[in-house]
Amino acid sequence: MTLSRVPDSLSGTMNRSVLSEVFRATAPVLAPGTLKVATSWTHPVRGPIGCPSHHLLTAHARRAGHEAHSQVLHPPVTHTDGEAPTTVFAVSYENADGGHSGLAVAVHGSDTATAAFARDQITSWSAALRTRRILYVRLDAPQRRSDTAGRTDPALPRQQPGHSPGPWRACGCPGTTTCAAAENATRSLHRFLDRGDDVLIVGAPNAPGSRTWRDGILHAQGRSVATPDQAESLTVPDPDRLAYVVAPGAVVTEAARVLNVLRRRFPRLKGQHPREWCYTMDDLHTAVGSVLVQSDVLLVTGRGDSPVVRTALPQAARMNVRVRHVPALDDLRPQDVDAATIAVLDASADERVRRQVTRALDGLGPASHVRRQVRTTASAPFASSAGPTNPTLAEDRG
Repeated sequence: MTLSRVPDSLSGTMNRSVLSEVFRATAPVLAPGTLKVATSWTHPVRGPIGCPSHHLLTAHARRAGHEAHSQVLHPPVTHTDGEAPTTVFAVSYENADGGHSGLAVAVHGSDTATAAFARDQITSWSAALRTRRILYVRLDAPQRRSDTAGRTDPALPRQQPGHSPGPWRACGCPGTTTCAAAENATRSLHRFLDRGDDVLIVGAPNAPGSRTWRDGILHAQGRSVATPDQAESLTVPDPDRLAYVVAPGAVVTEAARVLNVLRRRFPRLKGQHPREWCYTMDDLHTAVGSVLVQSDVLLVTGRGDSPVVRTALPQAARMNVRVRHVPALDDLRPQDVDAATIAVLDASADERVRRQVTRALDGLGPASHVRRQVRTTASAPFASSAGPTNPTLAEDRG
């Protein structure tokens, strides 16, 4: 058995507990060209070694054209004198809460090509072993009912049930939820149009489906005002007959800046009631920004066009956060995870690849998983509050 200790610079905060080793063993007996990636194995001194990252090594081996299988390595890996049919390349480290984890790959002892690949894999991933923090943004389903549920006021539409045909709604909420921001905006839009108002669509859509909603409903009946500069230069035929709705998928914080300009320029502006707005994209912007500002790298896993990724990419560019796309597990490289803090966001609806990457990171050093969530909710109005309770009356006052 040859034994080498990983240099201190590669050990991170793992107290120099990393051991990179090569064993000559009598088992398992393998055919040339075949690798066995350990799901767990037994070290002659450290005892049981768990291998949460075994799927990662198996995926890379198969991508390189090798026949690879994951299994427990039996019997315990030990050094044997003389010729041995099997070579095991391994690395192990001590977990923060006790026990050990690591990686191990067994190959036929005389298969030099496969052995070189296995050695290179263990060496490469050993260099990326370190203690790290992994940050996620948790998507939260919106409330099933608006804060006005149960009221008999006919002017404010109730949140309607129903599911989106796609993974996300126009407002950015998951397609399986009952958020009705698009339906509410449509009703307000038609209400203003029926009264002969010139309708403005405030805010830039930021979620899949938002532009479809705008293009399908508006046609030539409304104008988009996405920025304060556009609001400042806007001309209208009749300032007394001007109304707005907030585009589903707009970031409310950004839409509010546009509304500040419009209200200053057009004091009689009427608008959709704020209780009908959806804060999903606003919350995502806040949560994603707070995660990226603490991250060394952003891993975008899976394939798709999720609202959280659409939100994250422009922010990462502004913050100079390195972005690495990982469509599949075998696209993950050692240099992608050689960082103290990593943000992991998934582009797909099922987050399958994100879960695979998370599992892999669990086996590449002691990991702390942190989920960030921001949720804005609208409170029910106080019964004793002064002023009109009918939204239509309130909006008519500008």
